[in-house]
Amino acid sequence: SPGTHYNGGDGIAMALAAGAAKSGDWNGMHAEPVDARATASAPVVLVYPFGIVVDKTGRRFFDEGAGLVHETWEWFAREIHFNRPGAIAYAILDSRLLGIADYKRAIRSEVEPFRADTLSGLAGLIGVDAAALGETIAAYNAACVGTPDAFDATRCDGLHTHGLAPPKSNWARAIASPPYLAWPLVGAIAYTFGGIATDEHARVLRPDGTVLPGLYAAGEITGHFYEAAPNSVAVLRALVFGRIAGRQAVAI
Repeated sequence: SPGTHYNGGDGIAMALAAGAAKSGDWNGMHAEPVDARATASAPVVLVYPFGIVVDKTGRRFFDEGAGLVHETWEWFAREIHFNRPGAIAYAILDSRLLGIADYKRAIRSEVEPFRADTLSGLAGLIGVDAAALGETIAAYNAACVGTPDAFDATRCDGLHTHGLAPPKSNWARAIASPPYLAWPLVGAIAYTFGGIATDEHARVLRPDGTVLPGLYAAGEITGHFYEAAPNSVAVLRALVFGRIAGRQAVAI
């Protein structure tokens, strides 16, 4: 979001200096795959399970169909941010994406995808070696062994590849129907998991578990998550505990 640039953790630092305890996974974060060209808030592109993802070398690097999108997007975004060349990747799909009902609900970027009638043309638009991308897609297409009619975007459909590394466990259909589409993706940090410890009354806790008098906290300043964030709870916890913290504070 636009305000993230100014969110440097000052509130956490002040609370720790006042004696607050740490909580949450300080090595973790919630990250999202977003369109590298977009300027809108949280311009996620979550249609990648229905195609493939390559890095700047034109090679795949993970199982795009390992699970429903909320089960893979966090790991995927972190992988791009920390381990991919240039910290960027490209979701590659074909025109059959356009036939998936309500597919646009999974795209919040205001920028249209790169589009080309040939894979080599698409490679040129995104700056990926055309030969490498062609080899990757040819290998992927040859490994798609299921019946395309079994494709079901609403669930893990079991339509998988055979003999491909890394595999694709669901939604594996050949990329062969132009025009071809591509979104450049970066891993954007939404919030970190590490923060300060609080109780059910939004009261800040000391390292010994006792309450730090007069100090309350809610939302992303608090540390409640480990390894992965449950889906759709970030704003919810801020709303719930923000209200609790406000009521507690004015009652002093």
